[in-house]
Amino acid sequence: MQVLGTIWAFLISEIAAHRGQAFLMIPVLLGFGIAVYFAMPSEPWLWAGLCGLVPLLGFAIWLRNYLVYAALFLTLGFTAAQWRTVVVHTPVLERDLEFVDVVGTVQAIEDLDKGARLLLSDVAIEGVAPDDMPRKVRIKVWTTDGLRVGQRVSVLANMSPPSAPVIPGGFDFQRFMYFKSIGALGFGYKAPVVLEEAKAGFDFEGLRHAVGLRIDAALEGSSAALAKALMIGRRTAMDEADLEAVRDAGLAHMLAISGLHVGLFSGFLFLMARFGMAAFPSFALRHPIKKYAAVFACLGALFYMFLAGATIPTQRAMLSVGVVFFAILLDRSPLSLRVVAFAAAVILLFFPEALMSASFQMSFAAVTALIVFYDWTRGWWVEMHRGAGWGRRLSVYVLGVCATTVVSTIATAPLTLYHFQHLSVYGLLANVLAVPGLGFLVMPFAVLALLLMPFGLEALPLFLMEYGLQTILGLAHFVADLDGAVFRWPQFEVLALVFFVMAGLSAAILKGWIRIGFVAVFLVLSIDAFHMKGQIVSISSMFDVVAVWDDEGRIYVSDRRKDRFTRENWERASGVGNGSARVFPREGFLERSGLRIGCDGIACRLSVQGQRFSYLRDHRDDVLRDECEWADVVLSKYSPRNAVCDAELYTRFDVYRHGAHSFDVRDGMIFVERVEDYREDRPWVLP
Repeated sequence: MQVLGTIWAFLISEIAAHRGQAFLMIPVLLGFGIAVYFAMPSEPWLWAGLCGLVPLLGFAIWLRNYLVYAALFLTLGFTAAQWRTVVVHTPVLERDLEFVDVVGTVQAIEDLDKGARLLLSDVAIEGVAPDDMPRKVRIKVWTTDGLRVGQRVSVLANMSPPSAPVIPGGFDFQRFMYFKSIGALGFGYKAPVVLEEAKAGFDFEGLRHAVGLRIDAALEGSSAALAKALMIGRRTAMDEADLEAVRDAGLAHMLAISGLHVGLFSGFLFLMARFGMAAFPSFALRHPIKKYAAVFACLGALFYMFLAGATIPTQRAMLSVGVVFFAILLDRSPLSLRVVAFAAAVILLFFPEALMSASFQMSFAAVTALIVFYDWTRGWWVEMHRGAGWGRRLSVYVLGVCATTVVSTIATAPLTLYHFQHLSVYGLLANVLAVPGLGFLVMPFAVLALLLMPFGLEALPLFLMEYGLQTILGLAHFVADLDGAVFRWPQFEVLALVFFVMAGLSAAILKGWIRIGFVAVFLVLSIDAFHMKGQIVSISSMFDVVAVWDDEGRIYVSDRRKDRFTRENWERASGVGNGSARVFPREGFLERSGLRIGCDGIACRLSVQGQRFSYLRDHRDDVLRDECEWADVVLSKYSPRNAVCDAELYTRFDVYRHGAHSFDVRDGMIFVERVEDYREDRPWVLP
């Protein structure tokens, strides 16, 4: 009892010592509650969250206990996610439809490398009942000549429901589309026909499209595509080779409009406004021009956020910038980590689904790590700047860019490897060379171009901006082409990622010896959970392709021509480049470490660590009977009804009902995972 009393006293003293950090825990607790909601396999009772929230609110007011507060914010996060699901609800198309007329109002037009995508609202699809009609649909078309946001159009199209995850536990595209209220995707056979012209009025989507057209008129090719990515948040027009080079060079953060862009945009406006007002001494001496400039810059940043599509990183950056400028109005210095916590809490309350996105996770991880790092080293930086000449200032700037890149890369590395399975090796080199061009050439001229567009004078700043854009793209291709530019790693267990994040949060929020203890514990747990799965045999969701991995991570597929999308996702999840999958032999044997594949015209027999799989090419009854006698697991797209098999038999009906399957072979045992195991009765899951 004495030991328990000592532990309890220690915990109470630590809680008291961390009272000043309590605000920083709010987004963490909200995030846990949201994560619990999304981790549930079936939808909870609609009023479950509110039934827990109301009494906890009463207890929190009455008891004023930190544990009650923690439970309150956990429940608040759960409830926010639950009701956000209700607010965005859309019926999801249940089956593929071919050659149907789709009528809708153009809500957005996204340029692609080839063609464009239309987002339609107020939809009517031929053959779909009004009660089953999706709120929005997305259609790829080959031409947008004459199209404007707000027009009512008709498209002859092929429509499909959003696709389910291609691997168990993989990215849930259906959920992603559901929270955008998009219930169907498709492509048009013909050019859209305009039924009604757009009504008069202002909207940011129309403005985005108009700005995009102005950019296309002034610039061409890759320069225009990159300019649209930086100015209006439209990356879809970029060439795939350019996108790949930017990612591999570690410059992908430049394409996602976030703190760097909003900070440069608003900072340039702040300097312009303050300098302009300071040019009139009589006005500057009588008015607080710094505060006027802060208001002007904040309004400009808000405009830029909506023009860029108000994505999660942009919202986070806008909230942070808003707090900073508000602090200038109050003549106070903002507490940086509190700014981040405030931005995260607001986003999680209004858009709880953002927690599951890579952009939210990586954006906040990088910003939090940078703030903590510069807070720890602030004294050194101040000392280096004090009385520094131009030479030292330049050195400190370069060192700052290097430190920022290293810290943000380390902070986001686990997230990058988990979500994308690759990491840029030469990101430091690329950022040191490219960030100055973005800050001193590209963004200032982008601001000037936007300011001059109402007067039709944007051509000159866009022309000057093009030099910076081409320099950045050239650097991206140069770095990406270096030997060993990309480090790849197979996707690891989500539990390891959770422990990595908890270690990072402990380092940022906690103080004293308890910080070291929690960081050490979570790092040990993450390393223990950070293990690759065994050798895997997978079946695609349509049973068109079967894949198997050897124990060195190489992937072999039954067919390279079918279901390319699934194959590319398998390759990425395996940590290998696109197009690296090898094909099962048509005849003969193939042996690799831990794997043996033998094929003929009847079947392919796979031996994986002593476990035997048979993939049938011939579906006659006698073939099935023979393979059932030989194998532990038989994979047959077609099979007789009521077939009797001594082995475990999986057919197309299994994957139709339960989604893509994976067979994890470890320690002489086979562990079966299905997409359905991770999500069953949720609003975004097709019945």
